[in-house]
Amino acid sequence: MFPYKLVVFDIDGTIKDDSQSVSRNFMNIIDTLKSQNCFVTIATGRMSLSAKNNSIFIPNAPIITYQGAQILDYETLDNLNTINLDKQFIPIIINKINSYNVKTMIQYEGSISCESNDEWLKDYAFRNEVEFIYDEKYQKSKLVNPLRIVLVGNPSDIQNIEYILKEEFSNEVYVTRSLPHFCEILNLEADKSNSINWICNYLGINSSKVLTFGDSYNDIKMLKNLGYGVAVENAVPELKAVSKHVLEKKGVEGIYQYLKKLVN
Repeated sequence: MFPYKLVVFDIDGTIKDDSQSVSRNFMNIIDTLKSQNCFVTIATGRMSLSAKNNSIFIPNAPIITYQGAQILDYETLDNLNTINLDKQFIPIIINKINSYNVKTMIQYEGSISCESNDEWLKDYAFRNEVEFIYDEKYQKSKLVNPLRIVLVGNPSDIQNIEYILKEEFSNEVYVTRSLPHFCEILNLEADKSNSINWICNYLGINSSKVLTFGDSYNDIKMLKNLGYGVAVENAVPELKAVSKHVLEKKGVEGIYQYLKKLVN
């Protein structure tokens, strides 16, 4: 019998890559897990609709979006739990990184606010199926608590920004990277690990019975703090260092081979 009660997958770089291919073996093993009364779901930095539309399987448990700032019902996208970032951090963060050439997004449920009409930002909103709002000097954004602030720039600048923000605000906000050119600032409690714990309480599952799969910096807490954490073959070294197991085979086929051994 499968030893875990909840399996959580990151999406990008873990169960989905640039090839856009879907593994029948992986889909079959997901069905097997469900048949053994196991819950399966996703924990992603993607926004709500984008998360639902990019999951390659149908979860049978609540899904985690915005890096853990929001937990939703998969079918209806009804909000089950939200952890907002205090709006006071909008001007603080923007002023702190003002010397860097980065694009800034203030993200809410269903929309992003930007003080630039940059075409890349508009395209980002379109691709993620959210509304683009032009907000000069963030006058309107400063009035509402967002889900997160996202900074986009070249990887070296983003790495420097991450270091600066963590040095100064590590006790006030959660700073992470999902991609080399993305830095995200959220409520200190808004991470995948805490949200998985919330789902465990919601479903009546002991957190030691959780199996997680990830590839990047934003997966570190969930692989380190919960049950049994597995890093995929292409994971960043920092994630591999805290995981309990590292897959040798790339992509979802590697995940399938690992799960197959546990099921049989």
